[in-house]
Amino acid sequence: LSELNYIKETQDDIEIGSVTSYETLLNSSLVPKVLKDTIIEIAAPGIRQVGTLGGNIANASPAADAVCTLIALDAKVDIISFNSSRTEKICDLIIGVKKTTLKPNEIIRCIKIPNVEHDYATFYKVGGRKADAISKVSLCALCNIKDNIITKFRIAFGAVGPKVVSDIFTDELLVGRTIDDVKNSVDDITEKYKILITPIDDQRSTKEYRHKVALNMIKAFIESL
Repeated sequence: LSELNYIKETQDDIEIGSVTSYETLLNSSLVPKVLKDTIIEIAAPGIRQVGTLGGNIANASPAADAVCTLIALDAKVDIISFNSSRTEKICDLIIGVKKTTLKPNEIIRCIKIPNVEHDYATFYKVGGRKADAISKVSLCALCNIKDNIITKFRIAFGAVGPKVVSDIFTDELLVGRTIDDVKNSVDDITEKYKILITPIDDQRSTKEYRHKVALNMIKAFIESL
C-alpha cells in the first residue's frame, strides 16, 4: 500500500507509515538517531530493504529490537479498519508473546514518535553474533538533564519477559534527582528494575545470563551520564 509508505514531521510527532522500509528510515533526516542505531542492528541489509516497523510491532516478539526503542520513545500507533480508527501506545498494543490488541479487520496505519530531543539516547544489544542475530538481551535508555537534575528517564528491555519490558513509574523515581545522586545509588536503582526482568531459558541464552546482562546495561547507561 503506497499510501502507508512515508515519513513526515508534524508539530508534535515524527509520523512513519507502517510499510516504510528500515532502509528508508536509515536514510531519513527525520528519524531519531537512537532508532537508526537500533535499525542498523536488525537483521541483514537485504532484509532491511523490505522489513518495516509495522511488521516488527504486529509480530509482537519480546525480542523485537525496534519495538524496544519505540516503547522507550513513548511511540504510538494509529490503527484503522474499514469503519473505525484509534490510537494506542505500543506498550499497550502488545499484550504478550505474538499477541496484540489488533482485531482481525484492523491494520496499523502509522507509527507516531513524539518530536522530542534527548540529551542521552542509547541502544544496547547482545546477540550470538556481532550482526544478523536475534537479541539475547537488548535495552533502549533515554535521559534528559537540566542543571544537573534528571528531567526525564526512560528504559525499555527486550528479550527479558513475555513482551518488551518497561515501567514508567519506576523510571519516574529518578526524575528530580541529581546525576551524582543517581550514580551513587546505582545498585539501589538496579534492584528496582530487577523485579521487572523475568527472562526464560531458550535456545539463544539462559535466564541467569539475561538477568545479569540486563542489570549491567542499566549500570552502564547510568555511569555514562
